Amino acid sequence: MQTASYGTWSSPITAESLTRAQARLDEVRVDGADTWWLESRPWEGGRSALVHRHGPSGEQHDVLPEPWNVRSRVHEYGGGAYAVGDGILVFSDFSTNRLYRLSTHEFPIGLDPTPITPEAAVRFGGLVLHDRHVYAVREDHRSPGEPRNELVRLDVDGPNEDCGLVIASGSDFVSRPAISPDGTRIAWIAWDHPNLPWDSTRLMVADLVHDGVSEPQVRAGGEGVSVVAPEFAGDGTLWCITDESGFWNLARLEGETPRAVYAAEADFASPQWVLGQVEYALRDDGSVLVRRWVGETARLGLLDPVTGDLTDVSDEGTMFDNLQGHRDQVAYRRLLADRLPEIVRGPVGGPREVIAMSAPDLPDPDYVSLPQAWTWTNTQGQDVHGLLYLPCNPDFAAPEGELPPLLVSVHGGPTSRAEAGYSSATQFWTTRGFAVLDVNYGGSTGYGRAYRERLRGQWGVVDIDDCVTGAQSVARAGLVDGDRLAIHGGSAGGYTTLRALTTSTVFAAGTSYFGISDLRGLLSDDHKFESRYTIGLVAPWPEGEAVYLERSPLNHIEALHGELLLLQGADDLVVPVPQSQQMADAMRAAGKDVELVIYDGEGHGFRRASTIIDSLERELAHYQRAFGLGSTQAPTGEP
Repeated sequence: MQTASYGTWSSPITAESLTRAQARLDEVRVDGADTWWLESRPWEGGRSALVHRHGPSGEQHDVLPEPWNVRSRVHEYGGGAYAVGDGILVFSDFSTNRLYRLSTHEFPIGLDPTPITPEAAVRFGGLVLHDRHVYAVREDHRSPGEPRNELVRLDVDGPNEDCGLVIASGSDFVSRPAISPDGTRIAWIAWDHPNLPWDSTRLMVADLVHDGVSEPQVRAGGEGVSVVAPEFAGDGTLWCITDESGFWNLARLEGETPRAVYAAEADFASPQWVLGQVEYALRDDGSVLVRRWVGETARLGLLDPVTGDLTDVSDEGTMFDNLQGHRDQVAYRRLLADRLPEIVRGPVGGPREVIAMSAPDLPDPDYVSLPQAWTWTNTQGQDVHGLLYLPCNPDFAAPEGELPPLLVSVHGGPTSRAEAGYSSATQFWTTRGFAVLDVNYGGSTGYGRAYRERLRGQWGVVDIDDCVTGAQSVARAGLVDGDRLAIHGGSAGGYTTLRALTTSTVFAAGTSYFGISDLRGLLSDDHKFESRYTIGLVAPWPEGEAVYLERSPLNHIEALHGELLLLQGADDLVVPVPQSQQMADAMRAAGKDVELVIYDGEGHGFRRASTIIDSLERELAHYQRAFGLGSTQAPTGEP
């Protein structure tokens, strides 16, 4: 064992290792004995590959070779990029935004896909198949102004020259639909500006007819209620999740009214950022596979809707999603504390087989820093939650009496959540001698609506307070060096980073990944989905302009404390380049040092291996300079 200062340790978890054979798994689907999922692969330019596991043989293969990219751009975040069933696969290709069809009757699948939509300025997501039709959320960019978001029905055989028959319109947004088993009814979620899906939404139900739908009826939701995830059971009963009680709980419609099936002070849903999320699985025996958060981790459960009993399902995971059911089997993606995400399938009572892993090799447990639940009190006397990771590397020890630096990690959204699952990016820091505090500041999901609404009108205030007091609480506990505190985050987390550096002197350094410097710019530059987001998070516009000015980091350059690194994607449409460029320009004009790196070909969230490597190595060198540490690894990548 070598003795070296915290923050200088060498580690087997290199920036390159985060991009080599380490995929992001998503959109698990089950079709009979077969299982399907998406893998986002940095080593293939970040493309989303569709993978198929053939049930009878257990053999798996990529359905489509490079450069096919199964991904949707609806709302910019996408989701629901493919649907499979009845011998048909329909998917959205990211480069063209067109829908394509494949037959799945033969194995292995791999014939040339047939386009079923024309070349047009439209996008499709939230795909659902039923009876030779595909139902989808269509985002129509063919006219000037804001795109139109509508539900459409398309023929799986094409050519759909009209880009689909419109069956639901009139609201600003619609969600992935649900179709009743007999094909006579359709349900979806609708909402309007300035709301987002976790604010106020409506559950819509209509009869499907030859030329569209009957007059839609509102069955749940309304002002101040978020209803999500409609699904029809085999008997035609409509289920959903609603937070009318203050927590997202499972409900089903009895007559015209949704009634809670299991009431608990726990969230059974996650924020609906993308269109393909599946929050529960209605099983053939009438039971429901559910996931709920208890504290900092999630639990799987089996709900009996007749008795109302909820029985925990044993699983070592810390979070579960993409829940699927087929006969006596279940499938889902799980996060784990000691290794990367996995997809499992098998009987609900076990054993369940691991059928896909984010990486082929398991981490060496000696280098794994396990998460510790960390709760503290902010300046308002409220409890705040997070996850603390302490340095862990069996090859190194710090000099006696030295405390490690702390990196506060701020998730995006801001209505998102830090999970207690293994993250190579987190372990990249802990194996180098950094402690990491992953903050679930007020506004995060998983703790009920009241916790989520702490941020309403208080973005740039509550999140900053929670991050600052969180860092101070770890320092006061004697676990980290209070003079070597850093903060980083992406998107909304990048905004919190910039805001923390311009409103406090707690942090000696920070890194903003595509963060927001000018809140007013979001009102004119942001995409439709989030274009009114700040009205609820900050203040009404234009009467609240003074608040926007006050909370924009760009207007407080003189107060900026600490060293700043700005990292930005050149093609980012969610937080465009000017948000980072103008921050850098203003700092240089004020005589302050700043590093800005803009990566060509990257959007909102870095996907390419070269970008991920370069950005991490630059960030490490940035903190080592700020803290006066000797570097053991120099940046080698190129922007």
